[in-house]
Amino acid sequence: MFLPLRFFFCIFIFQLSQNVLAAPQIDKSIQKTTFSMVISGINQVFKDLGNDKVFNPQTCPTYINKITDWLFYLPADQLVPHNSQEIAFLKSNGDSVIQKIFQLRLKLHERLKDFDKANKLTDACVLKIREGLQYARFTNEYIIEWMVHNKVIAFEDSPILSGTFPFVLKDPSLEKINLIAGDVLLIRGKSFVSAMIARIGDEEGNFSHLAIVGQDDKGQLQVVESLIQEGVVVTPLEQWRKAQDARVALFRLPDKNLAEKAARLVYQWGLNHAEYDFEMDDSRYDRAFCSEVVRYAYDKASDGKLIVPKYRSHVSKFKNGPYPKSLGVTQSTLFAPYDIEVDPRFQYLAEGTFYPLLRQVRIQDSILQSIYEWMIKKDYTFYEPWWLGTEATLGKGLRFLGFMKDQMPTYMPKDTIKTILLFEGVSDSLEKNLFQKEKAFYEKRGYPPSFQDMMLANEEKRKEDCALYEKGKKSEFHSFFRGKGCNL
Repeated sequence: MFLPLRFFFCIFIFQLSQNVLAAPQIDKSIQKTTFSMVISGINQVFKDLGNDKVFNPQTCPTYINKITDWLFYLPADQLVPHNSQEIAFLKSNGDSVIQKIFQLRLKLHERLKDFDKANKLTDACVLKIREGLQYARFTNEYIIEWMVHNKVIAFEDSPILSGTFPFVLKDPSLEKINLIAGDVLLIRGKSFVSAMIARIGDEEGNFSHLAIVGQDDKGQLQVVESLIQEGVVVTPLEQWRKAQDARVALFRLPDKNLAEKAARLVYQWGLNHAEYDFEMDDSRYDRAFCSEVVRYAYDKASDGKLIVPKYRSHVSKFKNGPYPKSLGVTQSTLFAPYDIEVDPRFQYLAEGTFYPLLRQVRIQDSILQSIYEWMIKKDYTFYEPWWLGTEATLGKGLRFLGFMKDQMPTYMPKDTIKTILLFEGVSDSLEKNLFQKEKAFYEKRGYPPSFQDMMLANEEKRKEDCALYEKGKKSEFHSFFRGKGCNL
């Protein structure tokens, strides 16, 4: 099933608690304040998640699905306060709303572990928990953006996972976030390639990269990761924490001894500087993509007893078309970075956001969602333009001569370079259009468009560009990316 990424968990929580879950009646004096009702709904759902009669392995898919199916179609104007009373409420209680939604995410992950421990966790439930975590995350970010825009809070740049609430959210059991050996870091990068990876699997996710905290012979912490530009690299932790990524989530294995062993082994392996694995095949370790580094660490440390992840992503939504094989992905399943989010053997402890990048990755996600949907539902495909082979060859040559190494390595396959260039050609056009539409929307209404609003803007651009192509006029991307017609 092709699953669109959707926004805004909290509003429908109230709707669901009223219409489906038979939540207690709310005082009429409170009903005038939308967001106070939201809090009431969140509390009800939080209770239901802990009630085995309401939320269990059998009801899990339908329970979450009733929320997520509704949410996708809610317009943006139903997700923000409009009158002075509502605005005052959110300004005063936004922190509480954000914290409660994060607690819902922690509770979902806890129930995932409970169901797995009882050997009752179904694939359908895992899939829907993935969705629930995604929607709740974007709701947190949407409210944070509203609060920053309305000057309720101010963002201050700080090292990864060391900032203040609400830009860093943590499990209440943690007094402070101290990274330790073996910790797994789930990351969302800021490039379009990151967006391609985050949405490549049937299950989809909010993240595009994985790293692990290794440990050297002196006990110093080092981050080990595999980067497209360089392959496997080792970076001192505090230096690594100076990076700016849209999201970073922290996962930890409770077995501290095993985690430390994995940290030491992966550090030594990282010093060998293996090349990046563009096939994303984690069955061999002579090359490695980002997720494979984490798999290697715990596979070797446990003598093969702990293979990560427990629940893998599938790659079938493109119906055996040329993509994503052209990107190098040839397996029917893969260890997508965000698979760690539903691995019940790891604790979900904290998450940080770099506010200045949230708008950018939200736009990227909507664009890649549209492109993938056109490929799947409208049979869009890439037609190699005459200039592509020359550009790809030139690009590869420039890399061998020492140019552009910060973008792609010299050993990147030519077909992979072509695929990325084609995607960038479409994405650049859609991004330019969407930034303009999003800016105008924001300036007029004072809040960002919903994910559905952005996808509609992408669809309008598709039809406009397609019409130009069909009339024989110069189009922005239909000359090399098109389906059977504009009105499909």
